[in-house]
Amino acid sequence: MLDRDRATASGSQTNNETDESFGDILSQYEQSHSHKPEEGGKGLEGTVIAVSGESVFLDIGFKTEGIIPLAEFQKTGDTVKRGDKMPVSIKGRDPEGYYELTRIKVERPRDWSAFEKAFAEKVAILGVITAVVKGGVSVDVGVRAFMPASRSGAKDAAEMEKLVGTEIRCRIIKLDVADEDVVVDRRAILEEEERAAKERRYTEVKEGEIVHARFAA
Repeated sequence: MLDRDRATASGSQTNNETDESFGDILSQYEQSHSHKPEEGGKGLEGTVIAVSGESVFLDIGFKTEGIIPLAEFQKTGDTVKRGDKMPVSIKGRDPEGYYELTRIKVERPRDWSAFEKAFAEKVAILGVITAVVKGGVSVDVGVRAFMPASRSGAKDAAEMEKLVGTEIRCRIIKLDVADEDVVVDRRAILEEEERAAKERRYTEVKEGEIVHARFAA
């Protein structure tokens, strides 16, 4: 075991969605937005500091290391060595006090012209939710984007936490290339998909077909 202090990092993010309007949340984000990695958030960059027979230990900027089972690398055929860097998310703490980590594998081109086209045409893009931050979540779409909690499609903070590490379809609702600010919306995509599914079910019902419905008392 590595000899390090086991202390919980300070400055943890507030994950609960407030009653503020979307405009208020977006305004707060724009005022406090920084392109530095989130300190104390769930999405981090880890640096491998040791590899044992069963575990990979990573420095994630806290006083306590993070740990990933070596089997996670072996099952995908990936090699890992001291000094390697990788994006990770925190799942929790193990009985020995280490942060339990999960790798976030994201490969996306940094193409601002493609972002501008997607924004102008209002088309859906792919992204991976990397962290819960104040007012919403951070999304990797090739660059770091912000998604307000109210536009995440999550019902509460706990559900939003579960989205970390998942790939989503979203739409760019704000783009400032000069400041590299990107704000995205997943909820609109989910609502459109739900409407499309209902329309498909409606068109599949043939004239004269008997359907069964249940009405609430």
